[in-house]
Amino acid sequence: MMRRAMMYLRPGNLYKEFVIEDNKADIGKTGRATASFSGDGSRTLKGALAEATPKQKVEWQQLQHPISHTIIQDGRPKAKAEDKLILGERIFLIQGIDDPGSIGVCTIYYVEERMDVK
Repeated sequence: MMRRAMMYLRPGNLYKEFVIEDNKADIGKTGRATASFSGDGSRTLKGALAEATPKQKVEWQQLQHPISHTIIQDGRPKAKAEDKLILGERIFLIQGIDDPGSIGVCTIYYVEERMDVK
């Protein structure tokens, strides 16, 4: 007999499609580092968005990379750290990536939701 745990899914908890924009670091005219994002909307990833736990928030804050959410994606990473993910009007900056077990089954993106980035 096989026992399976039931998972409660409510509308909105399913996979969402995020648009990936690549980060391009450069040096500005004043000699300061600048970051710009580029993408035409063709690169996407499907992932489940969840709020980060208080423990995760503290751990990432100590690393000077605050996070607000996590995004779980099936398969190997499609985006890299410092890229921008767009979900409708919401914008997330990737602070870190984790590939549990390093076998490419799933990817965890640790992201910070930003209101000041366009």
